[in-house]
Amino acid sequence: MGKSYTNYYGLIFNCPVGLELESCEFKNVRQYESKDRLIYYEALNTAEKEKLIKGHQKCLSARENKTLFHESQ
Repeated sequence: MGKSYTNYYGLIFNCPVGLELESCEFKNVRQYESKDRLIYYEALNTAEKEKLIKGHQKCLSARENKTLFHESQ
């Protein structure tokens, strides 16, 4: 990952797949009011941001593999 985490700001507002899972890494962040989400995310250190993002990527990959249009189904 690069040093810029701005590409992931959208994840603090909603799940790109639609309904977030209970295990979503960003679920706790989304509990804050919108303006506080930005403050919270910006205050995270690099390791904390990477943990959130890696968890999101793992979840997204698993969910994409379960779609109706996945070639293995």
